[in-house]
Amino acid sequence: MIKNKNLRLYEALAHEVALEAAERGELTAEQRALSRRMLAFAHDRLADAERVHAKPRTSVRAAIAAMQRPSLLQRLGEILACYPGTVFAHRDLKGLSDDDLRVALEDAERMIERMV
Repeated sequence: MIKNKNLRLYEALAHEVALEAAERGELTAEQRALSRRMLAFAHDRLADAERVHAKPRTSVRAAIAAMQRPSLLQRLGEILACYPGTVFAHRDLKGLSDDDLRVALEDAERMIERMV
């Protein structure tokens, strides 16, 4: 699926032009087959490009990955107590998934490491 809005717009316009040409009989069966192959190729290349530019998910260290929910919430609570000015994107940490808690804890631990 094309995520870039400009590319989606271009694709939609190109599709409309191709449909009009096909309705007028300006494309042969061979040209339509070639067009389908080119479109599939373009979609594959665009998907590859979007994967390359996709923001990678933050990886967490093994110790944090192994933590269970109660430990994650406890450690985040300790950080909030030690650093009262700390702000997380979510106000209610208990509403986050375990994976999101792990990422939040990893981010917090990295910030602490940079401060010391």
